[in-house]
Amino acid sequence: MKFGFYSCMSGVPWGGSEELWWRTARRLQSAGHEVCVNYKWWPEPARQLQELIAAGGQVWFREAPRSFWERQRESVKRFLRPSERKRGGWIDQARPEAVLITLGYHPDRIPIADELHERRIPYAINVQAASHFFFIHSDCVPAYRRWYQNAARVFFVSAENQHKIETNLALKLTNAEIVDNPFNVDPNRVVAWPESDDVFRLACVGRIHFQSKGQDLILDALRRNFWRDKPIEVTFFGKDQGNQRQLEDLIRLYGLEAQVRVAGFETDVSGIWENHHALLLPSRYEGAALVVVEAMLSNRMVIATDTGRNSELIDHGKTGFIASGATTDLVDQTLREAWQARQQWREMGLEAGRSIRQRYSVDPIADYAHKLLQLRQQPVRQPAPAQT
Repeated sequence: MKFGFYSCMSGVPWGGSEELWWRTARRLQSAGHEVCVNYKWWPEPARQLQELIAAGGQVWFREAPRSFWERQRESVKRFLRPSERKRGGWIDQARPEAVLITLGYHPDRIPIADELHERRIPYAINVQAASHFFFIHSDCVPAYRRWYQNAARVFFVSAENQHKIETNLALKLTNAEIVDNPFNVDPNRVVAWPESDDVFRLACVGRIHFQSKGQDLILDALRRNFWRDKPIEVTFFGKDQGNQRQLEDLIRLYGLEAQVRVAGFETDVSGIWENHHALLLPSRYEGAALVVVEAMLSNRMVIATDTGRNSELIDHGKTGFIASGATTDLVDQTLREAWQARQQWREMGLEAGRSIRQRYSVDPIADYAHKLLQLRQQPVRQPAPAQT
């Protein structure tokens, strides 16, 4: 069977939203299926795309290089001319039997869905993140409703994200389903508890991006007098996505150098938890934060905001603490509640490890591949009725 993967990723060459479809594509290739991909062109293609090509996959790049010499350097790759992008040329060339469309963020427009439905090719939509910061304009709602209703399946990574989309569309999606994302730790590895409990160390893991991850809220809380003499440290791990300079400047501005540090991106996720007692994640919006799953699999409790899948995975007071909103006061309040229970963090972490293994798949890729294999068996949905 030949599967198509259409990624809406456009802001950066690669991101966490791409891991589920990419790992599933590799699993399908290993099982003997063909894979074709439609992806935005970047000067340096992501390693993951190169792996797909090396394994026999076809990758078409949108927005091809402009100059002749750029085309010569990139001659081994496939490009789509503007007319082909508009008229579904990729579909007609690649001829997939089923297609997965991945949205890194819910406002992404997907007219490719109309092209697929017109050709009676079953497709699924995977929404990796949704927020309350962007509402679809009423003029665009009919198109979005059509794209979502005509899909064989609409995969969300949290029930909260599904609710946000249904609110945006003012529509109940009867074809929706919650799926798990892959994680980057060995679920069978036992991560030792940090040797010293003299200082309680929290890790904030995620791209340095205030709008989504809310790192500024941590600093705004810690600058309060309550925390000045407390043996608590926070380490920020993650790639800069626009706000690292502000983060570092705020640490100096608030005089938090003794309690806060910026460690950069760390590939050994389990290594983070060998030196930290808990995860602190005050996100303003999420899809399903993998760091929450990874921390819990590493027997660490989590302090997080009520967004994305956090409340579906964390039991307040048992496996972590949930702030009801992403504001300084609520984050500070929840952090203080966690601080009062700091002597129970280790036991809470052990309970978190037990709980996440009951609520989350041990092999999300195998589960997802099975769902995609079922797409070809599903009849193409009838055109969605017009709504006013």
